[in-house]
Amino acid sequence: MNCDVTLAANEFKQVHNALCSLRSVRETLDGVVREPIVDKLAKVIRDMEQGLKGAYEQESKDFDRRSKHYDSVKEDLGIRGSEWSVYEVSDLNETHPFEGATVVSYKDHWGEKPVQSLINGRTWSALWIAANACIRDSGDQHHIFIERFRRSEEDPKVLFLSTGS
Repeated sequence: MNCDVTLAANEFKQVHNALCSLRSVRETLDGVVREPIVDKLAKVIRDMEQGLKGAYEQESKDFDRRSKHYDSVKEDLGIRGSEWSVYEVSDLNETHPFEGATVVSYKDHWGEKPVQSLINGRTWSALWIAANACIRDSGDQHHIFIERFRRSEEDPKVLFLSTGS
């Protein structure tokens, strides 16, 4: 192949996950099959890692850029008690896709203490502010990583918040 190729994020993720699976296969076969076969697998893995080196470096730089952006927005908004972990969002100042949503609803990690907070704006930052209020009001100080918003099937004005630790 003699051309510059660009992988979409999902394509890169698929290749990365396949490489992880290949590493697992190699470890599983170590001591089970003949050593030359395991050595060939190890070489294939090294070649793939080398071939993806630039993509991994780009991903790392993008991750660092997003993390700095999240930290900056967090500081600007005075958010305490939660962390943004929706890494698919590159700019928290952009409009979120949940048009018409007015409320974030959250049940803590154990499905108890349902709390809600109004969404004041159409940006991802507005969702973070509402989610932060929900996490604070729930009293759950362990599951503070905002991971996902999902629209309610019963009421499209409501977004369900998912968190992690």
